[in-house]
Amino acid sequence: MSATEETTAKASDVEVEASRLVRIVAAIVLVVLSGTFLVGVFDIRSPKGLDPAGPRFFPLLVTAAWLLLSLGYLVEGLRSPRTAKSSDRSWFEPVAVSALLLLYAFLVVPLGYMLATALLFFVAARVLGSRQLVRDIIVAVVLAVVVYIAFTQFLDISLPEGVLGL
Repeated sequence: MSATEETTAKASDVEVEASRLVRIVAAIVLVVLSGTFLVGVFDIRSPKGLDPAGPRFFPLLVTAAWLLLSLGYLVEGLRSPRTAKSSDRSWFEPVAVSALLLLYAFLVVPLGYMLATALLFFVAARVLGSRQLVRDIIVAVVLAVVVYIAFTQFLDISLPEGVLGL
């Protein structure tokens, strides 16, 4: 192996290790956030306890799933190889999606649930590698509308109206 190839291999290994470290840190942040929200769910007062019709059930279900997925992501990061592979994922995706979620938290009230959620779904699809523009727009809008209707009509939960006034 020539000196140039060896330097390139070492640089690639450093990049893989940095990518692995970013995934682990992102997973730890997700575990802490989901754990915090899960504890907070138990502060929701409900005369029905964990009855599916009660206000605590759905947040409990979502935060428990979030915690389990976050733990799985952490395990994946810890088990990932420290050397380069041709199929190794970039560190960009988890950092970008985390930044999108943070931005979403700030935009959901002023823009409204439907608009902010549709934008989040669309941009997340693009960040994660989708290049089907029309499909991404349709899926983002349909998902945002379906979830909005499910929450507001079936679960009787109000969501931020924002600029659309819905």
